[in-house]
Amino acid sequence: MPEVQKGHTIRNLLRCYKWSKQHPTMELTKLGWNAELNQQFAPQHAKGLVPARVAVEDKHFFRVWTTDGELLAQVSGKCIHEARWSNSKLPKVGDWVAVKLVPNEEKAVIQAILPRRTQLSRKMTGHGATEQILATNIDTAFLVTAADMSFDTAVLEQMLVVAHESGARPVVVLNKIDLCEDLAGKLAAVTGVAGGASVLAACALTGRGVKKLSELIKPGHTAVFIGTSGVGKSSLINRLYGEDIQATVEVRTNDAKGRHTTSWREMIFLPQGGVVIDTPGMREFHIWIASEGSKQAFPEVEALSPRCHFRDCTHTKENRCAVLEALAAGTFPRERYDSFLKLQLEIRYLREAEKRAAWQDRKKSARGAHRACRKKD
Repeated sequence: MPEVQKGHTIRNLLRCYKWSKQHPTMELTKLGWNAELNQQFAPQHAKGLVPARVAVEDKHFFRVWTTDGELLAQVSGKCIHEARWSNSKLPKVGDWVAVKLVPNEEKAVIQAILPRRTQLSRKMTGHGATEQILATNIDTAFLVTAADMSFDTAVLEQMLVVAHESGARPVVVLNKIDLCEDLAGKLAAVTGVAGGASVLAACALTGRGVKKLSELIKPGHTAVFIGTSGVGKSSLINRLYGEDIQATVEVRTNDAKGRHTTSWREMIFLPQGGVVIDTPGMREFHIWIASEGSKQAFPEVEALSPRCHFRDCTHTKENRCAVLEALAAGTFPRERYDSFLKLQLEIRYLREAEKRAAWQDRKKSARGAHRACRKKD
């Protein structure tokens, strides 16, 4: 069996081995390769490198898919050096990369990352203004929430901002509908915050709604599942795959909280075509810096803004503000307005933190350049 990076369980080792035996070769088009990527890769091809897609990430070790199957890969020293100030410059699950094959071994070295078409990011918990990339080059982001005691529209609103900002198509999945006594009420609440995103009701346990979910994952397309712990992301993927390939556990009955059964991001090729990425459940979901994503997540504010008297209206205290007028008239719900204000404050904080971090990086670079000049002298 090929060598596998630290962190894989025996269950997943066996599945990776089974997959590589069933798919000794893989058409890259099934993984999303297209003419545009082929053109971008031309300079790398001239260097004797081959294209691959990152399926699993574990620090500086990766599993990549190539036309010859699955390989263990490491990042070149040059890539690590270029990413010393930003972890986001390292390969992530979903990335297309240029690799150098290691002769006579099922190994490769990642030499370069192709430009990312879409990128799903959040703020890393407890690390100031630090970006954490969850997945790249995705077409659809399934935002999974559960119709049980853990149901929380505020978290869903944040996930919607992140999904819109990524460039992928967001789809809200209300899972565990078998545990819901008021499905119509929960669907109404989800629809109320979903903006223009599609909403699907599903049950991984019974399979209800999974067919509609499957129809949204086309051959050659990539979908990612995100959500808090215990909402049933892995269970839905098991249903889509047709067998239990992702480990699952029961949530606590007293508060519907789940445990992190998925401990790393992983790409899975579905038998019927298409690729899905499972992500670890998150206790908290902090948005990364957003611009267009916040507008798309609150389309009602975007629709009212052109009627405001001031072009740069903040919708907080200005006279003749269409948003405040709609709030006073009761046509814009107070809960949505409060969520909008909270989002704007969070984005403002992140932008200021990013400026401070950039200033610190410039100082470090200047010190390094100064020390290098002194050594030369």
